[in-house]
Amino acid sequence: MGRPRKTAGRNTREAILEAALDLFAERGYFGTSTRELARVVGVRESALYHHFESKDAIFHALIDEHGPGRMRQLVTIDVDGMLEAMPPKDVFKRLLDLMVATFSIPSEQKMFRIIVQEGARIAAASVVNPLKVVGRVRQGLAATFAKLAEKRLIRPVDPMTTAIMLMGPIALMRFTHLTDKPDFKAFQAEIDRFAEQFWESIKPLEAPTRGRRQS
Repeated sequence: MGRPRKTAGRNTREAILEAALDLFAERGYFGTSTRELARVVGVRESALYHHFESKDAIFHALIDEHGPGRMRQLVTIDVDGMLEAMPPKDVFKRLLDLMVATFSIPSEQKMFRIIVQEGARIAAASVVNPLKVVGRVRQGLAATFAKLAEKRLIRPVDPMTTAIMLMGPIALMRFTHLTDKPDFKAFQAEIDRFAEQFWESIKPLEAPTRGRRQS
């Protein structure tokens, strides 16, 4: 991150966010000053405050767009429309594939690194609490599971518990495969195996065969 970036012809706000993501991932949120950020963008420090009132505000904008923020966007997908086009198992697998594709984006890798390394300090400093953002993602996924259960496309489940049963293993697999040297192939393979097993735990129960004696 040596030379200042040329911002001519570019949106200065986006240039600030791009440079901030790089610097926060490389040096840490607390190790990056607004003076250094302005130098990298190629603007005066005062220009930063024309777009953001503080460094905290810059991080808020980043987390709204990346990381948990991007995951929040995934759960706003038109599930009803997808269900009209494909079976529920394929809808579930499609949602997981979208997550994997999102995690593969370099900017998402940088945000993941920031949250893993400094998430606790950032929350303690009242900058933003990533867990609260993740909580909103959980609520969105729970609403999807509730809708699927209501339509009897999956078995009756506790939506909030089912959401965390999905999110927990994915977070662990992501940490295992994508922290330092991303291994997307291994990550995708493990996600595929997990998807099959998870679906077995929520797929609709088969109706008993007519005439079969019930125990």
